[in-house]
Amino acid sequence: MKYYRWGFNNQDYNAQFYVSSGGFEKPHPCHSYGPMGRSGYMIHCVTGGHGIFKSNGKVYHLKKGDIFYIQPHKTTYMEADAVDPWTFYWVRFIGNLVPQYMKRINLSYQNPIIRQEDLPTVFQDVVDIVEYSQQTGPRDFYYQSKMFSILHALQLHFPKESTKNKVLQTTDIYDRALRYIANNYEEQISVHDLVGYLNIDRSYLFRIFKKHSQTNPQEFITNYRLAKASELLKSKNNTVEYVALSCGFLSYQSFFRFFKKKYGISPTQYKKKYLK
Repeated sequence: MKYYRWGFNNQDYNAQFYVSSGGFEKPHPCHSYGPMGRSGYMIHCVTGGHGIFKSNGKVYHLKKGDIFYIQPHKTTYMEADAVDPWTFYWVRFIGNLVPQYMKRINLSYQNPIIRQEDLPTVFQDVVDIVEYSQQTGPRDFYYQSKMFSILHALQLHFPKESTKNKVLQTTDIYDRALRYIANNYEEQISVHDLVGYLNIDRSYLFRIFKKHSQTNPQEFITNYRLAKASELLKSKNNTVEYVALSCGFLSYQSFFRFFKKKYGISPTQYKKKYLK
């Protein structure tokens, strides 16, 4: 029996989140791979036959409908059955964001097996990625959309321990507050909105900001807006009025007052000084 294999290598590299390659394989009986570690994250979907997969010292006997996950730099071993060798589709994904994403999913080299019947969309999405690689034209957005669909399904099925009933540390609350401000500073957000979003007491929020930023929440929001405004003013195409409204200030007058207090000159003077 001849080893049959085909696949793709994605040429549209993305350092943040990148489906680098994938393929379909029909190995000959007893064909093995490993023991060794891989450099990327991989998902394999068994479409026929039988084989064994070893991870974390445990042996898994797999068949059609099984899905197995490979974590980077963890020793694994694969071997096709001697009588009925398996066939499988696989994808590999890497990038700076991937480790952060996988931390949100309770799937690892210690529990790497998934059943197709539990997550049929994951199985189909892997197959779709590989099959779509035969299409002409741009493919990287398709690969990424399918990969995000896979991660979403995995997160729902293998959730990390919920933090809902845990007592959040002040650093956690502060980080959430910063993300909220960064995502909404252009709008008319207030301390009241921040308190409602975080679901904590107003005085407690003030203590957290005093501890981590040596200022209060309202001052932090204003300073964040001013920092963004100072960057926008460096473009000759942005008017002062445009910058003020784009950074969440109600009027040019209020923007002028806060900006001059912080930087010592008016927004117009700052703009002219920078452009010179």
